[in-house]
Amino acid sequence: MPPNLLPADRRRSNPFATRHTRPGAVPPLDPAGAPLRVEVVLAALERHRRVAIVGPHGTGKSTLLAGLAASLAADRQPAEVVRLRRRRDALRLIGMVARGTADTTLLVDGWERLGRPMAVLIAAIVRLQGRRMVVTSHRANGMPVAVRTAGTLPLLTAIVGRLPDHGGLISGDDLSDAFARHGENLRDALGDLYDRYELRSRRS
Repeated sequence: MPPNLLPADRRRSNPFATRHTRPGAVPPLDPAGAPLRVEVVLAALERHRRVAIVGPHGTGKSTLLAGLAASLAADRQPAEVVRLRRRRDALRLIGMVARGTADTTLLVDGWERLGRPMAVLIAAIVRLQGRRMVVTSHRANGMPVAVRTAGTLPLLTAIVGRLPDHGGLISGDDLSDAFARHGENLRDALGDLYDRYELRSRRS
């Protein structure tokens, strides 16, 4: 049972809205729901220079990358972030690589969207530049794996416990059912809970 089942104004905004669940809104958590320290990724970077955060869709890879970006910014270490969602994002990444410097860490979300030939080319250029790079990917891609993410019910429960109060409209059974429906994809499970909250808040 999530810890925030407290009486509340049920007319408030949906606590499962994207602004509450997007990468960076909730701190990185491990599969058990405990805090996941970005130092694990930083230590792997020190050893290998280019590493991957690997796991299925919706298991917290982007959240961990956002936490890493925030940690580097707090330490005043230069970093560039690109999220590969559309074709033009790949062009933006190429531009970053072309003008990159060795002291700038490159953070790439959605590495597999490049396709193998482009990914191999960009990885080779980054290696020649001697710069650090962290990528997120659904599968191993030849880089050392810094962290493997996994979607679990304890992790979903921990995430929900960190969201704004849902006023008791979502139960532990809802979490179990949403997880059973969507498996490791916690992003879709949270979308399912969004719909349940919307439906019930209208009825109340």
